[in-house]
Amino acid sequence: MDDDCNHWMFLRRPAPAQVSSSAAADTNSVQATSLEEESNNSELLPSQHRLKQVPAAAETAEVDVNSDGDFNTIPIINLDQPLEKYAKQIGDACRDIGFFYIVNHGIEECIMSDVMDASKRLFDLDLESKLALNAGNDGKEKKGYRGYFGIGAEDLDNKDGTRDLASEEQNGLKKMLKSKGDFKEGFDVGLEKQDMNVEGGDNNACHAFFGRNVWPNEHKHESVIGFRQSLLRYQNELLKLADKLMIAFATSLNSDDGAAGLPMDYFLTRTRNPMCTLRLLHYPPSLDMANSGCGAHTDYGLFTILQQDSIGGLQVRNHAKKWIQAKPLRGSFVINVGDMLSHWTSGVYASTVHRVVSPSSSSGYHRYSVPFFFNPDHDAVVEPILNDESGDGDDCGGDGGICSCKKRRNSSALEILQARYNGTFQSDN
Repeated sequence: MDDDCNHWMFLRRPAPAQVSSSAAADTNSVQATSLEEESNNSELLPSQHRLKQVPAAAETAEVDVNSDGDFNTIPIINLDQPLEKYAKQIGDACRDIGFFYIVNHGIEECIMSDVMDASKRLFDLDLESKLALNAGNDGKEKKGYRGYFGIGAEDLDNKDGTRDLASEEQNGLKKMLKSKGDFKEGFDVGLEKQDMNVEGGDNNACHAFFGRNVWPNEHKHESVIGFRQSLLRYQNELLKLADKLMIAFATSLNSDDGAAGLPMDYFLTRTRNPMCTLRLLHYPPSLDMANSGCGAHTDYGLFTILQQDSIGGLQVRNHAKKWIQAKPLRGSFVINVGDMLSHWTSGVYASTVHRVVSPSSSSGYHRYSVPFFFNPDHDAVVEPILNDESGDGDDCGGDGGICSCKKRRNSSALEILQARYNGTFQSDN
């Protein structure tokens, strides 16, 4: 492993104690035919709808499965434990569900709340000001996938480059909701180093694809003063957390016969110049059943670290095609496995279908979330590392589906991301 000054960033300082818990989250199952309204908004709401507190401490984070071996809840994993203990819990969650919460992760709540506040202030700008962030700072046409994108620009129900999730639905929901793109707006930021995107570096293809970061003018808009600083500080903290999670993934996989002896730094050495995207998302209230906040999909990359507000709406599909609600838990992150990590582990780790249901117009609430999409180095080759008797390693679906990794076997991480972005974004880049 190289001695790059940025590696193993999570070892720079000890994680502060926050809460102690690893119990299963109290999540409810809803049939795929139902789009239950979420109205658990903020501290101003009635007590039964406020942001759920993390439950009392428990010794283990067991996956709650029914008699058919299907999951009904999403486990909460406490990182304030010995590595071997939480690594096993993470491994179990990745194999059985593909989703889990983490607490005691070492990131202060003030840093988390700062970026959420910054997100709200950005999306409160007038449309003209936001559209200006869809172009370079020099006023030229936007090139790449950084900056602002408007409602409908991304369509995660698009079949190109993804699983045909629409055909997997059994309730005709997709016929009822004619897709016009996801009912959300967003803002994407990549890594920066000395005012240059790390992705840019010496890799012209990667830089040309993603483009440079675009920032709001803090002199022109007083409401976004400190915006860039808040996002970059938050992003730096998540990079440390991502390293910690990758150590846990490798430690967990070492318990599999097919991966015995996998180096602890296996994923670290392939993510020293990662293609990361910090995304701010805003889901406006929607007319009942008129729009889908975010269509059913699996994530493109290695894994995602998600902070969500108190509104709710994130749902995870189990094997029985039931939607399990990932209810907001204060101070936690939701982690989910992406297609690359699932393929890298020969499908042992599940990349599970999920969606976001928009707040109803009758509630009047707006949903905000901040996913951090963590991806490998642009030239990292994504190929199965576990012994796979079938020789496929393509069963990446946590709900029994098959992803499209096979046709991109031995592709680089950048090539995979390019195919998925081109298949889901409707804007011309």
